[in-house]
Amino acid sequence: MSQLNRDTGRRLMLVAGSAALALCCAVPATAQEGAEVQELVVTARKVEEKIKDVPVAVSSFSAATIEQRLVQDLSDLSAFTPGFQINEAFGRQGDRPVIRGASNILTADGKVGIFVDGIPFFGSFSALDIENAGRVEVIRGPQSSVFGRGTLSGAINVVSQRPTDEIKLKVKGTVGSFARKELGAFASGPILGWVSGDIGFKVYDQEGMFKNTAARGKLGGQHSEQLSASLYADPSPNVSLSARVMYTEDNDDLNAIALQPASANNCFLTTRPYFCGVVKAPKTFALNTDQVLRPGLYREAYRGFFGINWDVMGSGLNLSYQGGVTDIYTESGFDSTYDNRGFFLFNGACPFIPSANRDCAKSPFNISDFSQRNAWTNEFRLSTPADKAFRLRLGYFNGLDHSKPLAKFLEVSETGPESLGDATRVRNQAVFGAVDWDILPTLTLGVEMRRQNDQIRATTLSYAVRQYFASDYLTTLRSPNLNQVVGVAGVRKTTFKATLPRVTLTWKAEPDTTFFAQYAKGNSPGGFNQVEAPQSTFDEEKLTNYEVGVKTTRFGFDYLGVSIFQQQYDGQVLTNNFQTPTLLSSYRVNIGETKIKGLELEAQRKLFSPAWSVQATYTYLDAEITEGIEQEQAVLLLGTTCKQGTTATTNLLLPGCTAAASIKGNRTPLVSKHLFSAGLRYDGEPVMGDWAVFGGVDVSYRSSFYDQVMNLAETGSSTKVNLQAGLHDGSGTRIMVWGKNVLKEDTPEGILRYIDLAVGAPRSPSRDSNRAFAITPTRKAEYGVTISKSF
Repeated sequence: MSQLNRDTGRRLMLVAGSAALALCCAVPATAQEGAEVQELVVTARKVEEKIKDVPVAVSSFSAATIEQRLVQDLSDLSAFTPGFQINEAFGRQGDRPVIRGASNILTADGKVGIFVDGIPFFGSFSALDIENAGRVEVIRGPQSSVFGRGTLSGAINVVSQRPTDEIKLKVKGTVGSFARKELGAFASGPILGWVSGDIGFKVYDQEGMFKNTAARGKLGGQHSEQLSASLYADPSPNVSLSARVMYTEDNDDLNAIALQPASANNCFLTTRPYFCGVVKAPKTFALNTDQVLRPGLYREAYRGFFGINWDVMGSGLNLSYQGGVTDIYTESGFDSTYDNRGFFLFNGACPFIPSANRDCAKSPFNISDFSQRNAWTNEFRLSTPADKAFRLRLGYFNGLDHSKPLAKFLEVSETGPESLGDATRVRNQAVFGAVDWDILPTLTLGVEMRRQNDQIRATTLSYAVRQYFASDYLTTLRSPNLNQVVGVAGVRKTTFKATLPRVTLTWKAEPDTTFFAQYAKGNSPGGFNQVEAPQSTFDEEKLTNYEVGVKTTRFGFDYLGVSIFQQQYDGQVLTNNFQTPTLLSSYRVNIGETKIKGLELEAQRKLFSPAWSVQATYTYLDAEITEGIEQEQAVLLLGTTCKQGTTATTNLLLPGCTAAASIKGNRTPLVSKHLFSAGLRYDGEPVMGDWAVFGGVDVSYRSSFYDQVMNLAETGSSTKVNLQAGLHDGSGTRIMVWGKNVLKEDTPEGILRYIDLAVGAPRSPSRDSNRAFAITPTRKAEYGVTISKSF
């Protein structure tokens, strides 16, 4: 039997066994045993509702569940959430979250939004530590009518723990594989009178898992520090105030990534060679970290979240305010050859090109960037009493997000001085409202609407080389020009307006069963590509969702939720490559239309006795492109037939090329058709004094996904198993031994389509540079011990 067949058989056995365990007939849970799940409150619609009653597809993870499932960040959480995937192809520098098949090739902004207590969180998902969160809610489907910008396909809301009347303290420490060390503490409680608060910190450090053969050191090491503090005030029974501040610092090594070279290509060899099939997991890594000014990631962020709630004169009429401020400073650098070649565009010859001040000893593929991001938001909301048959919510939102590149790491390479790029400013304003009408005691109609305006400005920055480079250095360069101005200053502006509705019909068939049907629209505003790109702008994305679902605690389940949906995805934004004499980069482009059909299931129940429980999720996603054009598809099929003259420029207007470029019927990239997870937990009665034994196993499976819309290179399926076991006592001590990915699954985490410009490499028959593929490995097996004490 081949190794591939053995691996596939092992995965199928694990998945089948887990599914049988999750769905087997069990002792029905009593109402008391399921009370914790039934009474779990979520804020998926920015009002508190029981999860079994809210007519939205939402998964909620308590602090205890996060600890039990060895969740370190939102990437870990995605393995246990229906319809949710996060691809971290570039480590913690660029999360690419996908909910319900809405592919995200670049970064998080625009498609999946993250919030802290309902307030927008700006920056990378991985920058948010959820160690001390009260719960995390993953809300699936368009959320634009409620949460606004950046929630095309879903939203994630991290809800803080509010202090109780008792002082509480928790200390937690972890040691593990790859020199992992983690220490955190959290304290909360009353301060004076009607004021309470909390404070917490966490320090996390882990060495890299992968040896770098091109330079000393390892790849993938991570270091984080976080400090947070909150104040809560209740000056009267009708008024509450909150303020939360967070400081985070991340300092990571360059993430591991390796090039599968063009020589491995196995299809379309007579046109533009590509790789078809499952890519291989890389075994060695060689990145030129010694040639990058700032390899890896340094990120420092200050954030504040503020809220006021006023029950006007105790009438039930509620006036609230939520606001947030963010300041993020980022340094990052990477070797974009993805191997040990310090290669050059011009084979080391440094010929004449229309650019002054060229350093022929410096490759443009070793890149460092430096940026600053500032943002603030304000939201005002008025809600009528929640106990009335007719309920109304009205509100106004205003926010500003400003990002700009800084000159700290500007370099000169064989192509000349680097450009600064664009500074961007996005102003988002919206008015919104919602009506809930109890037509019958068991039947409710909800209508939500948001009118949104996005004003986007891109300012192309320019500079004189004398500003940032010494005159003595400039005179040593090829074609020196001390008066050179890099970049052409300019301003581009555009505005996107959208009306975003959601209509929901909810039927409370029984006290323990809720049916809902929903229609909703979401959007992600368009924007500008860099000025050098062949297409200056990309348009708005739109997602229309039709969904029916049911939530129940019947049939012995503590909780069972099922959703069936169909989505029409218009103007989906993915990426294309472009190349100029001095630049190789990507730009955003709208590819066409996609139809997404799916099924999501989430279940939890007791097994055998109250000490045993099982949780399971399953997702089926059929994300098919129904209309779309991809230039490279035409070149793969027809080669030079679609090339203009003797150049390598693709022209789809040539005979047969538009039809050949069609990607109709293909799947969207980064989207698995099947996702599955199952977890078995045991938490028994004390057996040694007040010490009790606990343990658990979690299995998560994802089917293969493609790198791009051509559906040729793919990751292969992945199955991961986590284990934990330990003891806890009645006084708050918990000792846990754990293992993550204990079966050493090595299926690649991601694939990056790449243009290989290696020195001396022949061009493809289509006269394009050869394709290669940069492969991101999955994390290795990890083991550790965690000890915590609550007071």
